[in-house]
Amino acid sequence: MDIRQRPDLSLQLPKSMYYQLIHTLRAALAPVSDAPEDLARRDHAAIAQVASLLPANADEVTLAAQYVTASARAIDLTRLANEYRTTDHSFTLKCDAQAAGMMREARGARSLLLRVQATREKREADPAAADRAAWTEHCAIGLMAEALGHTQSTPNAAPQPAADPEPAEEPEPDPIAAAEEYAVLYPERAALIRRLGCVPENASFAPPEDYLVLALVTGRTPALLALDHETVEAPA
Repeated sequence: MDIRQRPDLSLQLPKSMYYQLIHTLRAALAPVSDAPEDLARRDHAAIAQVASLLPANADEVTLAAQYVTASARAIDLTRLANEYRTTDHSFTLKCDAQAAGMMREARGARSLLLRVQATREKREADPAAADRAAWTEHCAIGLMAEALGHTQSTPNAAPQPAADPEPAEEPEPDPIAAAEEYAVLYPERAALIRRLGCVPENASFAPPEDYLVLALVTGRTPALLALDHETVEAPA
């Protein structure tokens, strides 16, 4: 498939980010039991906790995960302290102290998350600053993704003859799904593109791929139709 038809990596990353997060939390949070229904309840509780913190990017997701994990650890240590309170006083004191420490860490992560979110919201209120930040993030994603293809060899290893790579079949992108994700990440840009029917010539943001522009302009799903009511600034 032509590389120009591939979905933007910046649209794929949120899925990978949340995928990694929930599996990290599953390993860190203990269920009530190993019964399938309790495992499901543990997963759903973790998802609800993270979602309630409203993380909007990778940095905020990391802080939300730290808060949820530290809170769960503090509760578990409190449970242990109560379990041994009448039989092992020394162990109980240690658990109480560790629980207090984990609770401080949880509150610290929550406070930092709120400050980070406040900074982001202030930046997003300035369209020029928001576009600069989005472009910087886009460039960082692209450069690091490109570097992955050049850092797979083992240091000091003897050079091996390069084998001809076998062509891999890549799944065809879903233009409408990609357009909906773009609209979630950049609602004003998506609404402007849909209203004009194209990317403005003097756009201050990186233009999306042609297939994505077409899907934004012609899509008729509820998420894309909602863009018709989005308030956007006319291009300068």
